[in-house]
Amino acid sequence: MRSIRSARALLALVLLATAGACGGESLGPAASGSSTVSVVPSLATIGEGQAVQLTAKLFDEFGDPLEAAFAWSSSNPDVATVSVGGTVFGRREGRAAIIAGAHGHAQTAAVVVLRKEQESEGKPRPPSTN
Repeated sequence: MRSIRSARALLALVLLATAGACGGESLGPAASGSSTVSVVPSLATIGEGQAVQLTAKLFDEFGDPLEAAFAWSSSNPDVATVSVGGTVFGRREGRAAIIAGAHGHAQTAAVVVLRKEQESEGKPRPPSTN
């Protein structure tokens, strides 16, 4: 329950930050209240030390893409961090919500980070030399 409250608080902060981050800049047509954000992939599984690139897009109420600079954040930076460009880096086993926000709209992607041993399970092992 505590992690849900933490994730909600983080999402609220991201929304506030992205709403104010645009200052007087014009990045194209303004997003309306019915605009949506899409993050692809919406679910990613990576190993410790691996990375995955996420992409976010903002769409208006008609489904047309809008220009937007996204702010990225992680609900659990001990597990996964995210760069300003949306690259997620797996740090240790666990789960994190990666949040992309722009113009007061946000969407999350779920990231699962596996231990290195779990990541290699099921893959063929090289033959032994004994």
